[in-house]
Amino acid sequence: MPIDLILRKLRQKHTLVITAVCLLAALVGVAVYLCLPMPEGAALDGQDLSGLPYWKAWSAAKQLYPQPIRVSLPEEELKFEPRECGVKFDMGAAVGAARKTRCNVELRPFLKADEDAIRTKLENYAEKYDTTYREAEWHLTGTAPELATDRFDPTAEGQTLVVNVGVPEAHLDVEGVLNGILDAFARPVSLPDGCIAATVKPSKYPEMPDWEALAAEVYREPVDDAPDMETGGILPGCYGQSIDVSHMDTPGYGHVVAFPLLYTAPEVMGEDALYQDVLGQCETKHNTNENRNTNLRLLCQALDGHIVQPGETFSYNAVVGERTKEKGYLPAPAYSGRGLVDSIGGGVCQGSTTLYNCVLLADLEVVFRACHGAKVTYVPAGLDAAVNYLTTDFKFRNQYSFPVKIKAEVSDGFVRMKLLGTDEKDYYVKMETTSGEDDVAVYARSYKCKYDKKTDELLSREIEAYSTYYKNIG
Repeated sequence: MPIDLILRKLRQKHTLVITAVCLLAALVGVAVYLCLPMPEGAALDGQDLSGLPYWKAWSAAKQLYPQPIRVSLPEEELKFEPRECGVKFDMGAAVGAARKTRCNVELRPFLKADEDAIRTKLENYAEKYDTTYREAEWHLTGTAPELATDRFDPTAEGQTLVVNVGVPEAHLDVEGVLNGILDAFARPVSLPDGCIAATVKPSKYPEMPDWEALAAEVYREPVDDAPDMETGGILPGCYGQSIDVSHMDTPGYGHVVAFPLLYTAPEVMGEDALYQDVLGQCETKHNTNENRNTNLRLLCQALDGHIVQPGETFSYNAVVGERTKEKGYLPAPAYSGRGLVDSIGGGVCQGSTTLYNCVLLADLEVVFRACHGAKVTYVPAGLDAAVNYLTTDFKFRNQYSFPVKIKAEVSDGFVRMKLLGTDEKDYYVKMETTSGEDDVAVYARSYKCKYDKKTDELLSREIEAYSTYYKNIG
């Protein structure tokens, strides 16, 4: 074998030996390095590595590999998987840095991630939920009803007040949340539930609606029907409208609140508008005779609610009717001429007298009135009105432009009557009486006194009637 070939083979074996020795030395060095303990104070993300062999420190570092991160935002929760976000850690460099610095090492500098992918997901959320500033506003929906009382349709659908609560200006801080996510990926030990909360703070808030002021703006006062002083008819009023905010809870920004409008009828409608004024009223005290009081209740029932139209003449006997047992009238003391006898319907004269005084104060035209043969106890002399179905009536005429309604009742020991209507006068009436007497009778005069409503000045004093009451009523 040539000498050069032998020398070549010897050199190759020498190289292999040297290589093997070097490799063995390297392996021994690596093994020694891996077994060297981490210095005191070395830590990763707060996890103490002090005294751990290097290989155990590496193994501990692997436990810090990021877990999925959930980001809780105001409108929804987003999930970020480390793999889809391209998250990678250089664990060896991190452990080496902890060994070298002998202190706690944050993992963020050794983190790599696809920030564009994370940013895109956050921007999609922002595009969906970011808000633009808007003031609160309201409007009415539906067809406005006719509120006039003669045209209002209570079955028709009314309007609804719709209030759009304002919206604040609010934008997601995409870069700030992105950094929070990267920090969370780098701090898995400090984030055991894998969830971070991100807030979106509005930069500009609109004022919440003033519900009371809004209710006041919508409110319409109901207006009563009223008499038409020119035509004698009725002027229509109108229904009121309102909304109920008494139980209103404060809604959140951006919400829509609907209030159905409430429609309220006025207190006085239709023919009731013609009877709002008390033209004249009177009450007379009755005695304890139950038969007589029964008769009083029956005559009041007959009179109550009766309407005397303009130009019409009222007849007491015609309205009350004949006083008979069949109608429930009972025998009670009554004047017959100059004498006092029991008769069916006794006491009805107290009704005609009470009504007569109402007529005088209302200044209605007295067509016929007669006094009793003797004085009565329930009114002053000169202010009574006697009636008898067959012989004597009490009549008055409504000379005004509006109807007059009679209200009559017996209560609390009194016969009470009112004449209701529309007062066309600029004056009011008071009655005065004077009397004189001789051995035979008492002679009374009644005077109608008219006073100015504004100044209370006496305008006139005129004789209304002469009355004679005989003393002998045997």
